Amino acid sequence: MDAHANAANAYSGEIFDLWDTYKKVVVKDFMFHAALSEEVERALRARFQGGDFSLLDLGCGDAHVFAPILRRIPPASYKGVDLSDTALALAAENLKSLCCPVRLAHSDLLSALSDDVAYDVIHSSFVLHHLATEDKAEFFRRASRALAPGGLLLLVDTMRDEGESRDDYLKHYFDWIEKDWAGLSRDEKDAIFEHISTSDYPEPVSLLDHQARAAGLRRLPGDVPHRWHHLMRFERA
Repeated sequence: MDAHANAANAYSGEIFDLWDTYKKVVVKDFMFHAALSEEVERALRARFQGGDFSLLDLGCGDAHVFAPILRRIPPASYKGVDLSDTALALAAENLKSLCCPVRLAHSDLLSALSDDVAYDVIHSSFVLHHLATEDKAEFFRRASRALAPGGLLLLVDTMRDEGESRDDYLKHYFDWIEKDWAGLSRDEKDAIFEHISTSDYPEPVSLLDHQARAAGLRRLPGDVPHRWHHLMRFERA
């Protein structure tokens, strides 16, 4: 199996083994978590003003960024899945104040979408780019089947610019990290470069949009890119 097809297994949540570095990236908002979270919250409020929605959080990580949103817009139920046991343990702590039932499971994205359960909201943040291209298409097919009527798929991820090759993307992204991600040591930046080089396979928006439409999903307007970081919203067509 080539490196691309094996990206999800190679990832396996190992970024959480570099916990201090990951925390700096989030706290310093290098990847625009704050702005993207505001967009996620607006999307949830627009569709589910009174809350009362079932939520599947794919690649939930430690839920540190998402938990405050869910306290303001409480779901009726929450299921989070991740490949990192470290992340899941932290998520349990960050989500313990939610009033709804919370389930956390060690699972990958595709397996989590195979349990024949429908959800009002499927949320995935900075995980899909670890999958091979065809696995991303399968993600959309399974997500389409798993969305309840009137449901919403919220996809936060890194995406290549149109016409930008992966090699060019890596060069541009690494140049940006080197220039703008202040406060990280040389070793921390090198560890991030290694992680991205071996695990990240982002696609252009147009390809993801095509895959989603082929799976029976319709993309909703409102994407405001933050460099290579996007929130794409989908509903069943």
